[in-house]
Order: sequence, then C-alpha cells, then structure tokens
Amino acid sequence: NYGLSAKIVKAIDYIYDNLHHPLTVKIVAENIGLSETYLSKLFKKETGTSVSSYIRSRRIEAAQNMLKYSDYSYDEISSYLCFSSQSHFTSIFKKETGYTPKVFRDQHFRKSFTGETAKKYFT
Repeated sequence: NYGLSAKIVKAIDYIYDNLHHPLTVKIVAENIGLSETYLSKLFKKETGTSVSSYIRSRRIEAAQNMLKYSDYSYDEISSYLCFSSQSHFTSIFKKETGYTPKVFRDQHFRKSFTGETAKKYFT
C-alpha cells in the first residue's frame, strides 16, 4: 500500500475484511465516510483500477486460496464470496484466471499427506 492515501488504505482494508459480504462502491464509500463519486475517482487515480474491479480481483484471489487449501465445494465458495450464482462465479473466475475453478483446483490443490504421497515417504 505504498504511496496510497489513508482513505484508500481504509477502503482496501474494508474490502479485504468484508469479501464475504455484499460489497459495492456505495457500501464501501458509506463505511469509510466518502461519497461514491469521490471514492471512485480517488481509488482509480491511486490504484489504477476501479473499486468494483478491485473487489472482483480480491474475491478471485480468495477463491484461488479456497480452491487450493480447502475442500469447500464450488457452490460454497461462490456463496461465501457473494457471487450471484455458481455459474457467475465460474464465468468470472475463468475470465480472471484463464481456468475454470475445477481445472484450477485439479492443478493446484494441496493433496493431503496420505495415500500415494505417504507411501512415497514411508516405504
């Protein structure tokens, strides 16, 4: 957050803390005490991206971590991160990452230390 104003740092912190709640520019602005217009202009100026794009990117980042490190279903992840539906989540995820959630999980999931992995180390 180097070089960002206190107001934008506050907005970013609010977004991170509330990824599992509905978030709009209006909600963020109200919670940090700025008008929507001012927040939008300042956020874009300082970060180079819009508030809504930033929220979407952070949600996809959170989804990637959930896909890698948990066994939550795609629907549970979609719901937890406030996507309107699993198909919307899948569409946005693919647009942002180039992969469907299933392909991403298949390639990145941390396998538990059992089964074949354990046999490799203990036999």
